[in-house]
Parts: sequence; C-alpha cells; structure tokens
Amino acid sequence: MTTTTQPFSPPTTFQPALAKWRTQTTVTSADETLAADCGISPVLAAILRLRGYDDNEMVRRFLAPHENALRDPFTLPDIEPAIVRLHQAIENNEPLLIFGDYDVDGVTSTALLVRSLRLLKANVHYALPERADGYGLNTHVVRKAAEDGIKLIFTADCGITAHEPAQLARELGVDLIITDHHDPAATLPEALAVIDPKRADSQYGFEGLSGCGVAYKVIQALLSRYWPEYLKSFSQKYLDLVAVAAIADCVPLVDENRYLAWAGLKVLSRTKKKGLLALMTAAKIDVAKQALAGHHVGFRLGPRLNAAGRMASPTRSLDLLLCDDADESVTLATELDQLNTERQNATREIIKSACEVVYKSTELQQQAILVVDGDGWSHGLIGLAASRLVETFYRPAIVLGVEEELARGSGRSYADFDLHALIEHTSHLLQSGGGHKAACGLSIHPEKIHEFRDLAQQFAKSNIDPALLTPVVEADCLTEGKDITPQLVKELEALEPCGTGNPEASLMLRGAVLVDGLAMGQQKQHLKWFVESDNYRFECVWWNPGKKADGFEPGQKIDVCYVPQLNQWGYNTTLQLVLKAVRKSLQGE
Repeated sequence: MTTTTQPFSPPTTFQPALAKWRTQTTVTSADETLAADCGISPVLAAILRLRGYDDNEMVRRFLAPHENALRDPFTLPDIEPAIVRLHQAIENNEPLLIFGDYDVDGVTSTALLVRSLRLLKANVHYALPERADGYGLNTHVVRKAAEDGIKLIFTADCGITAHEPAQLARELGVDLIITDHHDPAATLPEALAVIDPKRADSQYGFEGLSGCGVAYKVIQALLSRYWPEYLKSFSQKYLDLVAVAAIADCVPLVDENRYLAWAGLKVLSRTKKKGLLALMTAAKIDVAKQALAGHHVGFRLGPRLNAAGRMASPTRSLDLLLCDDADESVTLATELDQLNTERQNATREIIKSACEVVYKSTELQQQAILVVDGDGWSHGLIGLAASRLVETFYRPAIVLGVEEELARGSGRSYADFDLHALIEHTSHLLQSGGGHKAACGLSIHPEKIHEFRDLAQQFAKSNIDPALLTPVVEADCLTEGKDITPQLVKELEALEPCGTGNPEASLMLRGAVLVDGLAMGQQKQHLKWFVESDNYRFECVWWNPGKKADGFEPGQKIDVCYVPQLNQWGYNTTLQLVLKAVRKSLQGE
C-alpha cells in the first residue's frame, strides 16, 4: 500500500513505536494511607482512586456491593401508568405481548419479563424481530397483535423511536408500554408509558441501565406495589439474566449496575435455569472450579446468545432461556455453540475483506471515519467487523452490507466521537438510523452510500481531533517488581465484574530486563518470556504477538503493559504476567 503523512492516516499494523504509552497514575502516600485503612494493597488503592473511589467509605462500598445501591424504580418516568396497566392486564387475564430485540440484551429482557409475568399468572405472548426485519417495533407487529386480540404491547430494549408503530397502536386501540435504554429523540412516541432512564425529564439519577435492567426495575415496581411477598424471590431468580445483559451489552458497570452485575454473577453461579446451565457447559465454564467473572459473560456466554440472532433466529436463544427441560436445553445450547463457531468463521471473512478495502485505498486511509461497504456482507456480522476496523485503524468505523435494494450498516466509535450525532446529521440520507454515542445502526439505499460517506467524513473531520487517532497503550498504574505478588492478583479480583466503565486492571513495569524466551503453541504463535525487575523474576506470556515481537533480544531493557494472573496447571499455581504490549525501554519518561 502507499504510505502517506496525512494526519488521518493510520498505521497498517499495531507498532509500539508509533503508539502513545500512558500510565494513568502511580502509588502516592495518600494511596498507602488508604490501603492501610482498608486492608488492601497500595496498587489497588491507586487504581480505585483513579476510578473515583478515593475515601474509606467509597472503597468499602465498591469492594462489597450492597443492595442499598439499588435505586427507587418509582423515580423512572411513566412507571406509574405502566404498572397500573400491567396489573389490570394480569387481573383481567388480558393477552399481552412482550416484544423484544434480537441481541443478548433484548433476549434476556424478554426472558425476564415472560418468566416473571408467567409466575403472576399473566396471559403472556412474546415475539422477537429477525435481523432481516430491522431493529425495533414495527407497524407489522402492531397490526398483527391487534388482529390476534392483543390489547397491550410491552417492548423490551426497544421502542424509544417507534413513533409510527405507537401511532398505529393508538388508532387500533392497543395500549403500548415502551421500556428502553437507548437515546430518545427530542419527541417521544405517543404511548401509554415510555420508560427510559435517559429521558430528559427522568428523575432516576442514573442513565446506564441495560434494557434488561429497565425491565427488571419495572417488575420490581410492580411487585412492590401489588405483590410484595414475591419481591425477594424475584431478585434471586432473575438477577442472573440482568448480569448477563449488563456485561454482554457493554453498559457501564458502575453505580447500580455494579451491584446488579456483581450480585447477578453470584446468582448465575448457582442458577437453576436449565438453559443457562447448559449454555455454561457448552461454553466450557465450570462454576465448581472457577469463580464467574466478567470475561466469562462477555467472551463466552454473550457471543453464543448473540450468535442465534446473527446467524439464524434470535428465538433460539430465547427458547434456551425459557427452557425448563434439561435435554432440550443441551440441544439448544449445542446449537448456539455451533452457530457461534459459524459466526466466528464468517466474521473473519468479512473482517478480512473490509480491511483489504482500507489497505487498498490511500483515500480511505486518510479519512477521519471509515465507511466501508461490501456486497452480501451479513448485516448480523457487520457490527463485529466495525469493531475490528476500529481496533486496527484507530478511528470510528461504519460497515455496510449491501443487498439489492438496501444497505444495512453498523458503526462503532473511537476517540469519543458521537455516532448518534452523526446519525442525526445524516438522517436525510437514511432510511432508518439510531443508537447511541458509542454504537449505531442504519439502513440506506445503496446509491446514497457515496454521499453518506462524504458527509460523514466532513462531520467527523469537524468533530475529531486528529491527534486522538493514534494507538494508545494505557495502563492504570505503574508498578515495581516488589509490587507484583500472588496477593496482588487476588486483590485485583475484587474489581470484578469487569467490563465497560470498570475495565480489567492493566499495569506497567518499566526497565525490566528480558532474560530469555521461547515460542509455544502448535504453530509457535505465542511467546513465553522471562523478565527480571528489582531482582524479581517473572514468567510472561504474550498471545499471538506476530510481528510486534520482532527486534527484542535477551539482555534488552523493556517496558511492558501487563495483566497479572495466577496460572493453574494441574496442582501447580504460578504467577504469570499476560503481556498486552511491549516496547524497548525509553529513558527519561
């Protein structure tokens, strides 16, 4: 490819020499005092301070989440008319329709509502959209519901922009309760209730709930008002679904979400739901041998639940979450596991094609936002491809799968660029569009893609600092050799569940000496290194470094960004540093 010095040109591969290395904090005397008061290490104290927990009480609340963190559901907008109408439907045995979404948040939301309302003897029906139908509630669903005698539709994880379906529901005499967590437009749909913590008039005080979290709060309010005797068992039964949604849907794991995810993982570890048990077995998660952590949900359970909606039908995942038969659950979980393998293979092909489009175009390499399109790219996988473009080229990306009459797109952000604002700015070109700051979805006629790309580029150039479009190696805290102990690893586990807003702690070690190393893996694609710092020797592993490992020799001083872990092999447990990035040590930094 042709190289260029234009400010918007990314490196074609991750090169540590081109990356900005940044350590966010170091241990201070205040951290040492806080650590002594709370019985933790100074490194953990420094990381917690960095994340906003800088006094004894805040640290204790973070390390031991409590249900007191749960906010009052009655402060959500429109909660009163919603629960009154739900209660009426249950008491009168009215048929009601739960309409969810095709991703893991929508599927878990639907499962939570169906399961909990069935226990209240509600006459519950449910439906999910197929990806081919597009995101959210549509007029076809409303019209069919009315024809089937449904008098109440309850959306889960969708509906905040469903103006036309809401109008049709009103005309057909169908009440509509919308529960969502996506960004609302200036005007809300005309529904009986629109429950979204992001509404401008919301008094809830926290905008970060998942769609499943919002559904949970509605049922919490319903039970508090009409069936308080069920409230305690409800939390124990369904927090597992809320935790899966919060972690897999990448909502910030802070405030109320920290408790919901933390407590939900504990419920998940002892869940009786046959579907979740079978799914964990298929994902090779053994809760008898390991404590559940955020990465188990984010990288094993979530992708398998999402695979059905991407490769087949989301109803397969919903069937699993509603299933009470052990044998059927195993069959469904095996199917999701196979679909996830197919999804991985198909995604690799799209990613390869999308990256080649960028590599072959000097013009694209210079752009502040990548808008890439390809014929036949599955609209169930383009979001994953967009994420990979962001990781590879360090800028926002939108990937469009083009069909005969319509192109569907999915975008992911970088450098704090607001994709929701971009969708609003280009709405006159789109057939549909929505999302939030970090991610978006859209559909557009193929002949308008070129115009959309140009307008998106202009908007991005005006709203992104080119200096931010570079790779960054960022560590939470600078460490010394004496800090790195098995006890530190165990303390860092207190940060769990980790995910968006509360990431896994990464640390930095500077000036370590590379002592020796060897390749490992069937194809020798991984590295095991031994490094020394302050007379302490550490075993390190570097997964799939590729050419990033070129040029390093024994005896060199290196800086490493790493995550410490305890590696258990048989009866032996060893301390190991998982390397995220390495560079030759720079003096004077």
